[in-house]
Amino acid sequence: MITVLAALALLAVGYTAGRLKPCARASSWAHWLFVGTTRPGRRDPRWWLAQVVFLGEIAVLLATRPRQTLHAWKHRNDPPPPRGPAPKIDPDWAAKRRAATETEEPR
Repeated sequence: MITVLAALALLAVGYTAGRLKPCARASSWAHWLFVGTTRPGRRDPRWWLAQVVFLGEIAVLLATRPRQTLHAWKHRNDPPPPRGPAPKIDPDWAAKRRAATETEEPR
């Protein structure tokens, strides 16, 4: 009987956490604190709380996708790849197209 009650309690807690999404809300708040507003100083408790949230995010990423996380960390300051050449537009493309369609045999 206790096992059934424990299982139901775990299901209820999981359902509630899934509906409230506390981790997503904490992550959004921490990112908003550093991007959406003026950045708080290190003496502000919100700064330290946001650092704890960021540390939790990094820990989850390292635990779930270690290779991708470390690769992204190593290459975070790489310069962007070089751009390809610009497309060249032929100024007489319309005349050449018209001439090509005129020389085709009618079907």
